[in-house]
Amino acid sequence: MGSRTPPSDVLAAWLPGQRWFAAKTRRLTSLVVADLIALPGGVLAVVEVGLDDGTRDRYAVPLGPDSRAIPVADALDDTAYCRSLLDLVGRGGVVSGEHGEVRGVPTAAFPAELPPLPARRVGGEQSNTSVAFGDRLIMKHFRRLADGPNPEEEMTRFLTERARFPHTPRLAGHLEYRRAGACATLAVVQEMVTGARDGWEWMCAALDAFYREVRRAAAPDRAQVRALAAPTLAALERLGTVTGALHRALASDSADPAFAPEPITAADVAAWTADVARQLAAAVATLGSPAPVVEADLERGLRPLRGVDKIRHHGDLHLGQTLYREATGDCFIIDFEGEPLRALAERRRKHTPLRDVAGVLRSIDYVAVATRPAGLEAWAQTWQDEGARAFTTAYRHAVRGARFVPRSDDDFARALAVLELEKAAYEVVYEANHRPAWVAIPRDGLLRAAARLRPA
Repeated sequence: MGSRTPPSDVLAAWLPGQRWFAAKTRRLTSLVVADLIALPGGVLAVVEVGLDDGTRDRYAVPLGPDSRAIPVADALDDTAYCRSLLDLVGRGGVVSGEHGEVRGVPTAAFPAELPPLPARRVGGEQSNTSVAFGDRLIMKHFRRLADGPNPEEEMTRFLTERARFPHTPRLAGHLEYRRAGACATLAVVQEMVTGARDGWEWMCAALDAFYREVRRAAAPDRAQVRALAAPTLAALERLGTVTGALHRALASDSADPAFAPEPITAADVAAWTADVARQLAAAVATLGSPAPVVEADLERGLRPLRGVDKIRHHGDLHLGQTLYREATGDCFIIDFEGEPLRALAERRRKHTPLRDVAGVLRSIDYVAVATRPAGLEAWAQTWQDEGARAFTTAYRHAVRGARFVPRSDDDFARALAVLELEKAAYEVVYEANHRPAWVAIPRDGLLRAAARLRPA
C-alpha cells in the first residue's frame, strides 16, 4: 500500500492547488498521512495538514495507482474506484484501513437492483467532488472531514424518510469514516433528478435571451421588462414557493431534538448580532483596504425575531443549489452541506430560515451582475429588483401563518436586511479563498446592504 502513496512533499505541493482545498490564502506548514484504506482501483488517504495560522485540517484524498509524482492521480477519476464506493454503500459493507474504517450505510431508497452503471465525474464542484452513475444516482464525496453528522446526510435523510419532501433528491445512503470512536461523513449517494438543469446555469442562459430581447426594444419600460423577463420571474416565484415548503417540512417534527422548532430568545438575538458583526469584521479584514464605517443597527434589525421559531434550514441556499426542470416549471433544492467555511456544529445549529431567503437574494444579485451586458446596467438592476420581489412575495405567501417568520412586513424586511449583510460579508471571505476575481460582486453587495441598515 505504501508504494502506491506519494511522499508527503509531493502531496504537500499538490494539495493547495486543488479547487476543494479550503485554505488557499494560508500556507501549508505540515502534512501527515494519518490513515490509508485500500479499495478496488485506489486507496483512500486521510491527510492531516497544518497551516501557518496554527489551525489544522483533515482531508479525504482518494489516490489512484499512479500518484507518486505530480500531478497526483485522483482515484475519483477511476470508474472501478467509484463503483467500489457505490457497492460499499449498497451492501452496507465495511473496509478496514491501517487505523480506521470506511462503512457503507444504505437507506430504503437505495435501488434493490442496480446494473453496472458508467461512472462520470461531474465538473463544477468547489469544495467537494461529485460522481454520476448513469442517470440513476449521484455521489457527493466530501474532501474536508469533520467528526459528527454532516448536514447533507442528516438533512436529506430527514427529508427522505420523515418529511417525504418531494422537491429534493432522495438519499440512497452514505459512507462514513470511523476511527477511535469518532465518525465523519465521507460521502452521500442520492437519486439523480432527470430532465433538470443547474439553476444558476439555466438562469444565466435565460438572462442572455432576456438581454437580447431588451436590445431589440428601443426603450423598454418596466412593464415591458417584466413581460420580457417572464420566464425567469416565474422560475424565481416557483423557487420562493418551494423554499417556503422546504422550511415548513423542516419545521414539521417536534419530537426529534435535532429538528424540533424552538423559540428565538433574547440570548439568540444577541449571539446572532455578534456573529454578524464578526463576519463583517472578517470581510473588512479580507478586503485589505480602508472600508467605510458601517453604522448599521444590527440588533435592531434582528430584534423582531424574538419569540419567532428557529429551525433547521438549508444554510447555503443560492441558485447553484437548485435544479430547474423547464418542461414542467418545477425546481428542486440540493446540497444541504451548509456554508463550507463554517464549523460543522455551526452548520447544524438552528437559526432563522430567513438566512436561506437572504442567500437566494444574494444569488439574484450575483447572476444579474455576472450576465449584464455593457450599456444595459439599468435594465439589469430593474430585472434584479423584479426578481427579488417575485421570489420574496412567493416565499411570504408560502409561509403565511408559520411560526418561524415575523408576521409584520416591516419586521420581515429589517431582519432580512441584516441577514443579507451577513451573507455578503461571508461571500467576501469565500471568494477571496476560492474565486478572487469575483470579490467585487459581494463587496458591492456588502456596501449596498450596509447603506440600507444605517440609521435614518
